[in-house]
Amino acid sequence: MNHTLLDDVVVVHYSELGTKGGNRRYFERKLADDIRRRLGALALQVRLESARVLVTPAPDVSREKISHLLEQVFGVAWFSFGKIFPWSSDHSGWDDIKRASLGLVQENKEAATFKVFARRSVKNYPFLSQDICLRLGEEIIQGTGLRVDLNHHDLALHVEVLTKEICVFAGKSPGLRGMPQGSSGGLLCLFSGGIDSPVAAWMMMRRGARVHFLHFHPFRSSQEVLNTKITQLMDVLKTWDSQSRLYLVPHDHYQVVSSLQVPTAYETVFFRRFMFRTGEVLSRRLGFKGLITGDSLGQVASQTLENLAAVQTGLSVPVFQPLIAQDKDSIIRMAREIRCYEPALLPYKDCCSLMSKKPKTRVAVPIIRRLENDLQMDSIVEGSLLVSSVWDGQRLSPLPSRAFPLTRSLP
Repeated sequence: MNHTLLDDVVVVHYSELGTKGGNRRYFERKLADDIRRRLGALALQVRLESARVLVTPAPDVSREKISHLLEQVFGVAWFSFGKIFPWSSDHSGWDDIKRASLGLVQENKEAATFKVFARRSVKNYPFLSQDICLRLGEEIIQGTGLRVDLNHHDLALHVEVLTKEICVFAGKSPGLRGMPQGSSGGLLCLFSGGIDSPVAAWMMMRRGARVHFLHFHPFRSSQEVLNTKITQLMDVLKTWDSQSRLYLVPHDHYQVVSSLQVPTAYETVFFRRFMFRTGEVLSRRLGFKGLITGDSLGQVASQTLENLAAVQTGLSVPVFQPLIAQDKDSIIRMAREIRCYEPALLPYKDCCSLMSKKPKTRVAVPIIRRLENDLQMDSIVEGSLLVSSVWDGQRLSPLPSRAFPLTRSLP
């Protein structure tokens, strides 16, 4: 009997991309492109086929290496290693299904029970999905002695019939789910270096946003920020998006102008207003679609409803707050999962430590607008950005200038 060559394959499935209707192909391509970029030379081929991504691994590449990289890809619901082979109208590939399945049983010697799952992407295959399950189940029982257990099986065998090929694999490794990297545009995260903002950034990355970071520092030079926890946290987050950039804005220009004119009780809220306005201007200059913050409603004095409204009033870009309804325990748990918790605890003298320890919890919008006009906020933002820098993970450079104006007047 002639057997078809069984090639190795990694079957990658997504979840919610299937709901995108006519736009689905765009998201599928984004997912395949990210997988292709991450795997690099570890994959001979990455292609889309019947609402899944099929990866042909390079010879002798360990599954652990491929798994480690696929676990970092947003948009992947799950993936599995198996075999792939062709079928046609005059060749159902049944012998190859049986051979591939028995091989997978041999790889899972500890299994005593099993269940077969079958899916057809095409309807012209000679066997129905239920027929595949029943026939293959009988073959495995006779060939291995394993028992069928539909509810508590040790081994799940999957057969997926595609347009011209059949995939057979065992088990599933969970992915991050979410949306493919870069499919939702760019955002700028106000990045303090604490626990909250890295988690907020990661959550928006998971929704397909390409996230960059804006940090306000108390040093005389942006160079002093390097090798602190700020760049360490960024390095962790670049695991999920290697193109992220860190924009570094010095605090001293704002401090000189505001120190004698902003009442102590308003320092914290008004400094946050300066951060939002700077983020707004930088977003408009660089084409980002909005801002991200790690705010959680009521967590600290600056995060009351009144103060959140005051610092965001009149902005021309949207502000995304994915943690707004999370408590601290939930945020810490997520920070641990994405490996940002320990770096976030490292000592660092951030700008907020220079503010009043007893800020007002309810600052009215008119007060913010009056202070903003008195201090000429546009000028403060412009002066700060002129001496700002950008860090790409390798090199620190001056913030590039743009031909159009940096600032605008409040409505």
